[in-house]
This record gives sequence, structure tokens and C-alpha cells, in this order.
Amino acid sequence: MLASSFIANGVSRARRPQSASIAPLTRLLDEKFDVQVSPDLVARGAGVAQIAAGSLLAIGKMPRLSAGLLVSTYLIDVVAEQLDGEAEKKNSLVTKTSLLGGALLAAVDTAGRPSLAWRARHAAESAWDSIEKQSAKAMDAITPNS
Repeated sequence: MLASSFIANGVSRARRPQSASIAPLTRLLDEKFDVQVSPDLVARGAGVAQIAAGSLLAIGKMPRLSAGLLVSTYLIDVVAEQLDGEAEKKNSLVTKTSLLGGALLAAVDTAGRPSLAWRARHAAESAWDSIEKQSAKAMDAITPNS
């Protein structure tokens, strides 16, 4: 259900890029970094990324990556609206913030499995224990028994 809102926004953005809301962001990029980007291209790219990432999130494939991508592309909308000065009603901002929060939760959810950091730490500890045991055996083999 969370993904449907992102997919719908992506379809809308890809079909009819609202360059007026993205234009302030692209102007800022041009002023600060001397990078000229078409507002329509940014809007369509963000829309296509939202469709792809929302679809992946909906089917449960790569949920962390897709949620992270959704957050980053949705932030483009939020920042552009704030820069435009014609931000939508307060209710819209609350809705977008809640969607971003949901996507952030999806990004950190491990679905009951250990995180990548825990698995790496556990593998390192296991490897270290194995090295210690092998070292002890090697030392016992080369030291004379007295």
C-alpha cells in the first residue's frame, strides 16, 4: 500500500512533468554548480525512478534499496516545492512527510533477518575464533612437550 502512492506520483511525473515545481531546484543547481539540467528531464527521471522503485518495494524485491531511492526522489519534490515558494497546503506537506517516514522505515526494516552489519561482525568474530584455534593447534604441534 505504501508503494502505490509512490508509483502513482511517478506515473504522473513521467507522463506530465511539472517543470514549474522542479525549475527552482534546477536553477539552484545552475547557480551553485554551473550545471544546466532540463527541469522536464529531472521530473521524468524522478518519475521513472519512483515507478521502478515503488514496483520493487510492492513486490518485496530489494526493499532497502528501493525505499532509499523513493526517499531521495520524493525529496526532490518536497525541496522543489519549498524553493518554489508556492508550497501546497500544509496537509500536502504532512502527507508527503508521512510517506517519507514510511519509506524510511521500509529502508531499515530487515524483515526479521539480521542486518548486514551484524552478519559481517558475526562472520569476522567466527573467522577470528577459527584463526585462534588453528594458531593454538599449530603452537602445540611445534612446541616440545616437557
